[in-house]
Amino acid sequence: MAVAEDVLDKVRAGMRGLQAPGHFDKVYKNECMYSFDTPESPGGLYVNLKTWQGFGEDYVELDQRKTGSTLYLHLLWKRVPIPEDELAAAAAAAAAADAASKPTKLALGTEGGFAVEPQKDYTLDKTAALVVLQRAGQPRLRVDLPCADLPELVINVINAIQAHEDASKQEAVSAWEEERRVSRYAEGLPQLDSGRKISPNPADWRCDETGVTENLWLNLSTGHIGSGRQFADGSGGNGSALRHFEATGRKYPLVVKLGTITPSGADVYSYAPDEDDMVQDPKLAAHLAHWGINMMQMEKTAKTMAELEIDMNVAYEFSALTEAGAQLTQLAGPGHVGLVNLGNSCYMNSVLQVLFSLPEVAQRYAAAAPAIFESAPADAAGDLPTQMAKLGLALTSGRTGKPQPQPKAAAAAAPAAAAESDPMETDTVDAAAGAAAAAAAAGAAGGPQDAASLGGGAAGIELQEANSVRPAAFKALVGKGHPEFSSGRQQDAAEYLTHLLQLISRSEHAAATRLGLGEQQALTPSVFGFQLEYRTQCLTSSAVSYRRAMAASLELHIPLEAATNKEAVAAHKEREAKRQRLKEEQVTAAHMWSV
Repeated sequence: MAVAEDVLDKVRAGMRGLQAPGHFDKVYKNECMYSFDTPESPGGLYVNLKTWQGFGEDYVELDQRKTGSTLYLHLLWKRVPIPEDELAAAAAAAAAADAASKPTKLALGTEGGFAVEPQKDYTLDKTAALVVLQRAGQPRLRVDLPCADLPELVINVINAIQAHEDASKQEAVSAWEEERRVSRYAEGLPQLDSGRKISPNPADWRCDETGVTENLWLNLSTGHIGSGRQFADGSGGNGSALRHFEATGRKYPLVVKLGTITPSGADVYSYAPDEDDMVQDPKLAAHLAHWGINMMQMEKTAKTMAELEIDMNVAYEFSALTEAGAQLTQLAGPGHVGLVNLGNSCYMNSVLQVLFSLPEVAQRYAAAAPAIFESAPADAAGDLPTQMAKLGLALTSGRTGKPQPQPKAAAAAAPAAAAESDPMETDTVDAAAGAAAAAAAAGAAGGPQDAASLGGGAAGIELQEANSVRPAAFKALVGKGHPEFSSGRQQDAAEYLTHLLQLISRSEHAAATRLGLGEQQALTPSVFGFQLEYRTQCLTSSAVSYRRAMAASLELHIPLEAATNKEAVAAHKEREAKRQRLKEEQVTAAHMWSV
């Protein structure tokens, strides 16, 4: 269908300054800059063709006023339920492939790791259009895409935005995987010439000290076969491999787990105090050959350490930590919005939930969100007040950008009403539908919704999705430049809180006027501030001195003499100190090499 000439004139008028995003440019097409609206939200998402930033229905006109842009790519995705027979077939296929898809390594979101996305019971019907925003009060002009009548520059920009990877995927750590560094002892590893050769037959392997045949580790320097350490559940081994390391002067730290050796590698552990962890041995093939083991001919006969940990994760019942056997009610609405785990981000989610439960924080950012968004800089993704307001508004208002799933009673009522002509039955159905709608409205306003009323299963998952948000932009901003919080590794919640409060303090100092902070108004970190008094007494004279200091967290110091495992604690501290020195040496060496 041809586009009217007057519409094309308005499109041409808004083309000034348009350019297609390049590979390293950031395109925000999956989530609104000021809310958690997405293309799946009821109003879809509008992407500014000049700034490549996305905005939900509630904020696109704000962006138009601030930037003067008139051309937007409107993305609207609607969920289309998959027929029950197709779902059943897919479930059967998934069950048949369960063994093949079992995790093989301790990772999230990577091939061979744990899946992070549940199986969907719907497909997405995706539509796109070019929308021209005119002056306030004038109707929007819409051109469905694709459209060959549009100017070539506009078509190229739209195609580039659609093909470009979203900024959240560029910045986020989308997968976490257990890291193993190369052992510093692998290079130049001493190997004794004892004349011993290890049989490639697993039936011949036994602990040299105890005779056990499971969880066996070969010392790559001495050829000693010893039993591994005991597992947390009491199984595993008796620790003879570690005792051999101690008995030989702690000079031969590298051991390999027999039964895990394959042409592609094996489990190698370092008993060295400055490593004391699973490591990589780049020269493993040569080290094994010294003891008569041809790595290329070996087959796996025992579970790797990662597989053992994975089995524990797969079999772990979270009900052990919650109300086991209880039917829990999922809550929705203000104060009941969840934060999606982005991969070891539970420390951040916990801190944020606590932070925005405080009235002072919610008032400063969530309640003031309209003013904060109005004054936001062009790079809203890099502005901490904007991201605080965006997240706070979602948590405190229940606005997640996703529609609440329809209760199954209401879904079943609609076709029943159409099929039956009895007025009495129709009235009954309408009443049920009205009650369901009222219940859904109550849920959106903060009332509880029972997952059972939604049919459970996929519907229950939909309820979780509808009442949670992904704080990916917030995580990327707060973790930017930090060696730990920018990673996908697990972190300490208290340390993250301290880091976040420091950033908030600097941000509020710089944006005091914008946030409406007067000279007498305290900064957000002061909410956590309290005064500690330290009392020091001389044991000789009994004289006492007092010192007061401000603090944001209360630490509980346990006297070392009160510990029942003082030796283990001291050994742990020594290992940590050596690991830190090793990291510093590696960084220094890498810097010297690069120079």
